[in-house]
Amino acid sequence: MLLLLSPVLLSENDPASVEVIQSVKTWQVVDKFATVDSIAPDTAHLNFQDANHIDRFSISNAYRGNLGSPIQPKVYFDRPLKHDFIFADAYYPYMAQVESATFFNTTKPFTSLYYLSGGTHYYKDEQIRFLFSANANKKLNLGFTLDYLYARGEYTNLGTKRFAGSAFGTYDGVKYKATGFASSNNINNYENGGISDTTYISGPIVYPSYNIPVNITGYANYIHNQFFYNHQYNIGITRLIEITPDSVVSEYVPVTVFGHTVRLDDMRKRYYEPNVEKDFYENTYLPFAFTNDSAAYFAVKNTLSVSMAEEFNKWLKFGLTAYVENEVVRYGVKEDSIYTHKNYLNNRVGGILSKNKGELLKYNFSGELTFLGRNIGDLVLDANLNSKFNLLKQSINLQAYGFMKSIKPSVFYNFYHSNHFKWENSFSKSYHTRIGGKFAIPTLYFNFDVSVENLTNPIYFNKKALPNQYGGNVQILAGNLKQDFHVGSFTLENQAVYQLSSNQSVIPLPTVVLYHNLYYHGLWFEVLSMQMGVDVRYHTAYYAPSYMPATGQFHVQDRMKIGNYPVMNIYLNAHLKRTRFFIQGYHINQLFMKGNYYSMPFYPINPATFKMGLTWNFYD
Repeated sequence: MLLLLSPVLLSENDPASVEVIQSVKTWQVVDKFATVDSIAPDTAHLNFQDANHIDRFSISNAYRGNLGSPIQPKVYFDRPLKHDFIFADAYYPYMAQVESATFFNTTKPFTSLYYLSGGTHYYKDEQIRFLFSANANKKLNLGFTLDYLYARGEYTNLGTKRFAGSAFGTYDGVKYKATGFASSNNINNYENGGISDTTYISGPIVYPSYNIPVNITGYANYIHNQFFYNHQYNIGITRLIEITPDSVVSEYVPVTVFGHTVRLDDMRKRYYEPNVEKDFYENTYLPFAFTNDSAAYFAVKNTLSVSMAEEFNKWLKFGLTAYVENEVVRYGVKEDSIYTHKNYLNNRVGGILSKNKGELLKYNFSGELTFLGRNIGDLVLDANLNSKFNLLKQSINLQAYGFMKSIKPSVFYNFYHSNHFKWENSFSKSYHTRIGGKFAIPTLYFNFDVSVENLTNPIYFNKKALPNQYGGNVQILAGNLKQDFHVGSFTLENQAVYQLSSNQSVIPLPTVVLYHNLYYHGLWFEVLSMQMGVDVRYHTAYYAPSYMPATGQFHVQDRMKIGNYPVMNIYLNAHLKRTRFFIQGYHINQLFMKGNYYSMPFYPINPATFKMGLTWNFYD
């Protein structure tokens, strides 16, 4: 599905943007078969100040205050589906992985350099990112990324250091096609357990953030290495197409496609305390003077598929795929103080009926069954329909989607031993059903999304930060409305989310989440794109989940409500030829209003700070 660009996002008079659009094509892959989803090159003039991991993840997030922090969206349907390695969920947006990777096809070598800085002098967040991609010929593209983040944090013991690197490539031949991706991610962060007393934020005296006492001194490390390779070979026919009564051309049409995908994920989590923090944690099980907890997960998946190509049948245009998959998992946990490894495997079969060509109707129906292994009986059904048409001179986009999953819980929900936490459970299967729809009129800057979800036997972390299974149903209902208004050179962007949880003690959610962005945008001197504005984020008060450092999990609590506090930023964005840059006053309302500016219990967001960033693209 092509990403639609609003006219305000790309000036027709900007030759630099037009040049990169013409010379660079970009896409992402949306499944294990490397199905392509075209996206626009990253040349948007607007809202560059939000081009960071936190603000792109959701309009409202629970996190510790600085970049690189463990994070969870407060908008429920912005949350990724849970991973079998439960310690990975809190780091999802920071990881270079195939699900979020961008692939390229370029007529010229393309290079992009990104730099971000924000915060006070000794405690600022900094990030530098480098991207290079080039075609060896029309069929073969290769590239790599390097991404380094060092966020010291405004509060004590809150620093984060992260490195992510990736290499990627594609080959687009007539009969043979391939997509490859490899990445290495390493993130280290201090853990402080939050501030020790809320009066340092809410009291009458203003304390420098770095002087506010915190609860613990701990360290966490998360590593994720990944390899993905999909290759396909097709057998087809050559047929003649009549151009004129006197002219025909030959066209190669694939009929049957044979595919193979291999995917490796190596994931490890460690938590360390140089001195055991007995006062903060309710339990300490091991007799050592330090804490050194760890868990690991290594999975290899091989998928073989055979497909009937959609292009073959002129009259009934659809694709049909059947596949079989083998998964081998080796995971590591501690039993008391002894680290052990265990193995399991799963074998799956699945099928897909799809139509990805055309505009009026596209669809994808899939089903997958685990027929052998630890998760025998797991069933996943998925459906997605898209339609695009014109009505009364307006472009209309419609989408319906849904899935049903019957899944055996992760091994880490059932068994985990560490210095401060131990659990041994025998949870039953969870059932997860979601349906939703989207209605969009891009020409009127209107988008409305409504989703309903039912969870049966959901697993969550309770008030003691231990996994618990709720023996019933929890329903989530959410409506997400986006509507922008334009008057001359001024724009007001609006996003309003209304969401309900039928059981706030299992899945707590703020009822209303708002984002508003008022700005001026114009083209100065026919070359300089300028945007100046102010944005605000807000959500209603609720018992937001707290964060447990030792396990890296978000758990329910009923001691402290979070919300009813706006976060306001002012900014200036500029785009000159191949360079974009911004300056931003973050959380400026902290300078003139009092309030409990917490992201989650005992974790305040950063006080008022200054941020800046730039990106420089080269495509020659």
